[in-house]
Amino acid sequence: MLRNRLHKQRIISLEILLPVSTVEGDLLEAIEPVVPFIDAVNIPSNPLGKLRPDPLSFAHILRERLDVETIPHFVARHLTLLGYESRLLGAKALGIENILCVTGDTPVEGRSAFELDSSQLLMIARSLKQGLTSARKSIESVDFCLCTSFNPNVPNIQGEFVKAASKYRCGAEVFFTQPVFSPARAIPVFKEFRARYKEAKIIAGLSFLYTQKRAFSLMKFMGIPYEHISRIEAEDEGSMLLSIAQEILPYIDGFYVITIGRYGGALGFLKELRTLCR
Repeated sequence: MLRNRLHKQRIISLEILLPVSTVEGDLLEAIEPVVPFIDAVNIPSNPLGKLRPDPLSFAHILRERLDVETIPHFVARHLTLLGYESRLLGAKALGIENILCVTGDTPVEGRSAFELDSSQLLMIARSLKQGLTSARKSIESVDFCLCTSFNPNVPNIQGEFVKAASKYRCGAEVFFTQPVFSPARAIPVFKEFRARYKEAKIIAGLSFLYTQKRAFSLMKFMGIPYEHISRIEAEDEGSMLLSIAQEILPYIDGFYVITIGRYGGALGFLKELRTLCR
């Protein structure tokens, strides 16, 4: 369980994107070389509101085949209370020990429900740990390490702290952040986060962008400073991210690496990041 690892060391989690048409073996073959240098994999649920395979199913496959911790994402936009609770019981039966709860954006494909939000997802999961269903029926305790999101890049950071406070009260133990591109901006936020939520763990996002064109398209959405974008393509991006990691290391509990599906290309970077986290 991620909770236990975080009591001993800083962790590295890698985001896995599930291509719609990928053969299962191809994905496993692509990920296997990096497994020795990571502690867990995050598996988003229909990221950006577009169709992907079920993260819970693949979390089980990755755990069984590669012996790696998995963190499937549960997104409130498509979940009803009963359906979500049922999936949690199914997750436990599959051996899943960690989940990440978010509200989610309005989907590009399909309809959204938004019967629940991220705080409610966390609260329901915490109740199962206490041995109670939403209908207040007693069951055997179902324990997950409860994870959620935090965005240190938003202009209204106090509003983000209000959301974080709600999630923390509802049981969030680990907060995965949006990618960090400016340590000078992120470090004061992390310091304040620590002061507010002393028992919570912070896993800082580090994202490859690869091209300036991609970076500019995501600039507003991800809060990427122009200074960072101007260096992409001119410098080694892995070295840029390692520099960011070194600066923020004293203020966080691990890293969440986003490679946008290019796992093999990040192997050298993950090796160096593993050394940094020891």
